[in-house]
Amino acid sequence: MPGTVKAKTAKNQNEGVVQNSQTSSAAGVATGGDKYQRILDAAVDVIAENGFFQSPVSKIAERAGVADGTVYLYFKNKDDVLMAAIDRMMQGFYDGIAREFERVTDPRGQLEAIGRLHLETVTVNRSMAILMQTEVRQSARFIAEFSHKHLVRYNQIVREVIRRGQEQGVFRRDLSDGLVAHCWFGAIDELLTTAVFTGRAYDAKATTAQVMDILLNGIGA
Repeated sequence: MPGTVKAKTAKNQNEGVVQNSQTSSAAGVATGGDKYQRILDAAVDVIAENGFFQSPVSKIAERAGVADGTVYLYFKNKDDVLMAAIDRMMQGFYDGIAREFERVTDPRGQLEAIGRLHLETVTVNRSMAILMQTEVRQSARFIAEFSHKHLVRYNQIVREVIRRGQEQGVFRRDLSDGLVAHCWFGAIDELLTTAVFTGRAYDAKATTAQVMDILLNGIGA
């Protein structure tokens, strides 16, 4: 859901990965406080349970334990709440990548770390996974906004890893890093969708390793 990702320090390598999660609210109220977080958590759970169109602001407010008007102190409307929740989740994902890239510096390991963190979404926050794999994709507006803000950034991180691997002779240099990034995202995202719809529990580390094996070695005997 960026700038280059280099295998140096977290500050330098992740300028495009790490951003300030504090954003301005609809009424200029400082975000990040307890009520703000409760509203976001409530929105994710309510929308995952009932669907976007069957989740009025009043129901989100009730789940968060705040008055309806309090929601509008922080957000313009329900769409704004949903996108803020997605932005928060994606920022957590990018922060996780930044931490992994401090520890893992080789391109293979970094690519595998991205896939593992992506797949772990369903176990870390199942409601968010349901929301991302179902509700967001029913709206052309949400898809466009997510793609513009996050999918491009996700793919850019993967492309940087692929290009670095190509420079080091780890990955084939005759392949488009963009095409590889799209194939990578498609494979991991489809597994996540399967986990959401079927309830199947994937071992994120083992499954990502298999995707890596298929991507790097193919399926030939």
